[in-house]
Amino acid sequence: MASGATKAAANIGMIVAKRPEKPGSAGKVVELKTNFIAVSTEFKYPKVHYYSFEVSDAKKKKAGRKDSQKVFEQMKKNQKFGAKALPVFDGGQVYSISQLDIGHRKETRSHSVKIPVDADGSGREKDLKVEVKYQGEIDLSPIGDYVKEKSTSAWDGNIQSSLTVLNAFANNKVRLSFLSVGRKAIFPPPRDNRPIFLPGGIEMKQGFYQSVRPGWGRLTINVDICATTFYPAGPIIDLIPKIIKTKFDRHEKTRDELRRGLDRREIDTLNRFFRGVMIFVTHRSDNRKPKHKVSYLDSQPADQAKFKQGNKEITIAQYFKETYKQTLQFGRLPCIVVIKPDKTKVFFPLEVCEICPGQRYEDKLSDDARREMVQKTAIKPWERFDRIETAIKDIFRHQRDENLRSIGMNVDPEFIKVKGRVIQPPRLTNGTEIVPDGGRWDLRKFIKCPRLHNWSVIVFENRNYAPLEMVKNAIRQLVSSLSERGMDVYPDPPIEYGNPQGGYDKSLLLAAQKARITRDRPAQLIICVIQKKVLGASGIHAIIKRICGTQLGVISQCIVANNMKGQNPSRWRQICGNISLKINGKLGGKNCVLADRELNFGTNKPYMVFGADVFHPGREEKGRPSVAAVCASVDKTVTRYVGRHSMNQKIKNEIIENLEGMAVELLNQFQRENNILPFQIVFYRDGVAEGQFQHVVQKEVEALKRAFSRVYGEKGEKGQKPQLTFIIVQKRHHARFMPVQRGDSDRSGNCRPGTIVDTEIVVPQEFDFYLQSHASPLGTARPTHYHVLLNEANFPVDAIQTLTYKLCHLSARCNLAISHVTPVHYAHHIANQAKHFVSWDGSGSGRSGSSGGRGGDTVPNTTRCEKMKSGIENEMFFV
Repeated sequence: MASGATKAAANIGMIVAKRPEKPGSAGKVVELKTNFIAVSTEFKYPKVHYYSFEVSDAKKKKAGRKDSQKVFEQMKKNQKFGAKALPVFDGGQVYSISQLDIGHRKETRSHSVKIPVDADGSGREKDLKVEVKYQGEIDLSPIGDYVKEKSTSAWDGNIQSSLTVLNAFANNKVRLSFLSVGRKAIFPPPRDNRPIFLPGGIEMKQGFYQSVRPGWGRLTINVDICATTFYPAGPIIDLIPKIIKTKFDRHEKTRDELRRGLDRREIDTLNRFFRGVMIFVTHRSDNRKPKHKVSYLDSQPADQAKFKQGNKEITIAQYFKETYKQTLQFGRLPCIVVIKPDKTKVFFPLEVCEICPGQRYEDKLSDDARREMVQKTAIKPWERFDRIETAIKDIFRHQRDENLRSIGMNVDPEFIKVKGRVIQPPRLTNGTEIVPDGGRWDLRKFIKCPRLHNWSVIVFENRNYAPLEMVKNAIRQLVSSLSERGMDVYPDPPIEYGNPQGGYDKSLLLAAQKARITRDRPAQLIICVIQKKVLGASGIHAIIKRICGTQLGVISQCIVANNMKGQNPSRWRQICGNISLKINGKLGGKNCVLADRELNFGTNKPYMVFGADVFHPGREEKGRPSVAAVCASVDKTVTRYVGRHSMNQKIKNEIIENLEGMAVELLNQFQRENNILPFQIVFYRDGVAEGQFQHVVQKEVEALKRAFSRVYGEKGEKGQKPQLTFIIVQKRHHARFMPVQRGDSDRSGNCRPGTIVDTEIVVPQEFDFYLQSHASPLGTARPTHYHVLLNEANFPVDAIQTLTYKLCHLSARCNLAISHVTPVHYAHHIANQAKHFVSWDGSGSGRSGSSGGRGGDTVPNTTRCEKMKSGIENEMFFV
């Protein structure tokens, strides 16, 4: 990199946008209730002592979080910290406002602690050792300075440390009282004590989340409801019917049916479910209930599986009858196998096993389970706020919390009310002016349509389930929908039936060739009718996208066969309307655009909007690389985008490693299409937490600046280097709003689309705001939190907020305002497709896999990420 760019990049980390002095004023002012409560401004931000707290067993193996918490509770109960001490526990740290009675400051004190068996009698007593050492004081005054109204303080490590300490004090009592996940979520038992099951036997628990947050001139506490999934606790025999039930089963198996045994599919389902799960057994005569980690399920039933005892072989069922005087009631069911450290295998019949409570289910949910979880957690705003208010009064009870009292933190239990603003929706046009109503609009004609003459249909479904005549009728309706909206469509595409067993690639290649033969030109589009019930729509969809995009270079559109069935013609017509939007966008058309003068970048010179996101694999995919995606607008209406993706080399790296290279390609593409380079760039970056802001600014803004030097020339020989506005987009937060006056809400009780909050629950000096851009008819709308980190164009508050809102109306996938800006929406879809373009061997995956894939590790040299074929890499294949 040239020296000038190096010098500029070195200072990037110090340039973080401040909130403009003139506040925003656009829109109608409304009073909103927030799910934040206020910490008294009398809080003194004291100094807090902190100690390391390391727990280990007799073999010096580090104890887990639950055992460490039990040790802390036991020591506190036995007054090991001092008779009047009120310490709080935060994993490997203990905090206290007064110095604890553990000896001299500089020495490490060791304690032996015996923790009892669990309340249900499971597990065993453990003798553990804890080493406690004084580490120093944490001064909370930096966060006090940070929240002052005329503060010039910036977010840094001291602010993060202060929030960690304050959250430990705020959450310590409830975490020790209830089942907890992480540091901020608790799950009290439901009032009716009835578990909520999702498809696949997974239990969903609903609870509450609490986090201390910086606000305008004071601290706040954000309280919300939350939900997550667990393995259901209890006897395995009672849970098996729920685990093996499919959506095609009319009823759950009875105990009598279980006694007759299980088929191979059902055993495989149980094997996947139980692998790595902690259980305890209930058959011992001494009433002990030892815990074990499941290795797998045996393929043979208990009354057939044999092992050698002395000089004879006996079955598991015989062993239990002779040794424990217990006749198995479910002898035809398989056994759980536990492999001990010495490689010995121990077999336990399912009827003597229970799942230990409190175990998170962290594997990927099925489509059906995810859909049902969304339905069960979607509640109206007033119900959400009522639940939160009840939790504040009955569960958190901040006024009675001795830990908060110890540091002088008083909390007002009433919700903070703020003055929000509802800005007007933009005017759209498809040749006729369109004004969105409630975040949606009707679109009968497209403003620009391509010709669709070279396309074909391939059906990956049995002819009996999707007969040819049914497919033809459905495609006629799709052709009619496209034609009505202005597209010139060849009405009779060839229809082929694919053979997945022979390989999807061969079937898709045949479909592409059929389209080419029809009009003697390259295929424009392949419609793929998929069978959702076999692999799941996402699995087949991923295969098709990879083959069509990286091998054939042709646009694809998947349709689930069941949607084509004729029981509900109006529903299929509606689906065709939605598919038409996508097809037109994918092939280079434009559905609608913002009306003239709606896009205001504060300049008459060319502008460009970027969106970026990174796909990170889940915990069940250890070692899988992250995939980054960037897309950018290449036209003045900001409706046509070009996308790029790349694989990060470092495991779990939050930074987009190849941002410079992708930005260079996108800038060059803009120049090819417009014969000029952009003067102004607005870059929206998704998926970054507050603690990573400075790191992202330093790394990714530097990468963009290097890209500008490469494309524009070091001194701007090819034109003035662009002004860069860099904005973080946060969707994963717990802020919610509800209008105080019913007349200010929409029909669902939510804020109206276009609602902005940028006071009271944010800090004064940082340029951030909450924007709820969409309608949420089912549940409580989640606003998106935007942080402007770099503002070289000096956008005023109203300008960047209205521009951001308008960019939420331009997705080619739907006729409604979406919850965040369109370029981020597209980048997310590109990343989710591109994750399937990685040739990854899957080593180290799964709960019982190796620990490969630690943060900072690099992916193997054999791992590759395929690129899109040149024929469609500059098309909107991701719509």
